[in-house]
Amino acid sequence: MSYVCIGAATTIVGCKDQPDKIDEVTETRRDVPIQFVLVGTEDDAEIIRRAWLSIDEQPLDMTIISADRSNGKTWIERLRNAAMSCDVIVYPMMAVAELTEAEAIVPIDEKTFEEMQEQYGPFFSAPRNGAARFGGEHVALPLGAALPAVLSSRSIPPLANWSDYDCWVAEELAGKAAEPLAVGWAGAMFLWRAVSSIEQGWLFTRDDFTPLVNSEPYVAVLKQMQQTASRYDSASMSPAEVWNALQRGEILGGIGYPAGTGGAWNEASQEKTEVAVGDLPGDPKRRQILLDPFSPIASISSHCRQTSASKRLINWMSGGEGSQLIRRQVDSFTPVRSERASLLVAENKAENPYEQWLGSQLRMAMTATSLQLFAADEYYAVLDQQIVACIAGEATPDEALSEVAQKWQAITERIGTEKQKTAWRRSQGLRA
Repeated sequence: MSYVCIGAATTIVGCKDQPDKIDEVTETRRDVPIQFVLVGTEDDAEIIRRAWLSIDEQPLDMTIISADRSNGKTWIERLRNAAMSCDVIVYPMMAVAELTEAEAIVPIDEKTFEEMQEQYGPFFSAPRNGAARFGGEHVALPLGAALPAVLSSRSIPPLANWSDYDCWVAEELAGKAAEPLAVGWAGAMFLWRAVSSIEQGWLFTRDDFTPLVNSEPYVAVLKQMQQTASRYDSASMSPAEVWNALQRGEILGGIGYPAGTGGAWNEASQEKTEVAVGDLPGDPKRRQILLDPFSPIASISSHCRQTSASKRLINWMSGGEGSQLIRRQVDSFTPVRSERASLLVAENKAENPYEQWLGSQLRMAMTATSLQLFAADEYYAVLDQQIVACIAGEATPDEALSEVAQKWQAITERIGTEKQKTAWRRSQGLRA
């Protein structure tokens, strides 16, 4: 257990029928806009555009696709279509199987990937292994890898398991605590709890891709989660809302992380608030990093006609000088490179212990497989809806997870079991 404290409309430029390798496409004129598809918000797009234009004169022509964490209906399908007529795509990592099958993105060869790392520093192991690679190839650059931490305005005791956390919430914090249980976040929080508790068999069986989520170990995780949630005085929150409630003194502790990391922590230092940051409960010897399936990554479109400019853009977004503005203002973006993260901490007048803690976590090479499947948004929405229902007392843990397993199986049968098995293997770094 470790913790630290602080004081407080799109113009299409050229298309082609077959994808080229990333280092074989001819560069176009610098005055032609880079066609940029972003899964995010208009505000996010403006932040990225402003930061980029502060260091490069080539304009960005941006198409925005909204993706609600709580509603997995159509955004991946819209992304597949938009990705066929652009240069750069920034999207949640859960969509990588869909884009790969559609041949909408171009793998980044090993030499090019290493050159990208040499420019701004090596990527942390967890996002490099868990987000940048799919099917044994580099297909993207990671842009964010936020992880939940235990946060408190008091000291954090050793928390060997989730029962210890439950006792801490009940006895020491008297229920003045919270964790990400808001709609859209509850599913991720369940997965983060499960990955530290499940000893074998992650989400699906290896042989026939049958859901394991309704098996006894997962039900036990949800029972514990439901019990602790019943102790909280606070309403369901997102990770950033937990942080903000802690800063305002409305709660004494819980699980979350600050949004727009740099700005949030600088504001905290002005408030002179001390915050402890600690690991989630679990055995540190068998800890695996599970990335949020909504973690942002950047890929080059197979229809890209400005490869050099596009490579320059996505590499800069992941750690170039001036890109810290994006990480401070776009919630899902975080430091993802070890050297750049160290530089940011050194430059930050107010020490940023969450970034320090996050860097220590992201250096771990062991990653659990995230939901990088076909129709991954549907799988996630089903899980999130049922976890929310359970926490609200509308279903027992057994009922909720049985419903998840049944609906997951129906999605698998619609997509095709063999097709999903292949995607699951590729998400683990295997070629097929």
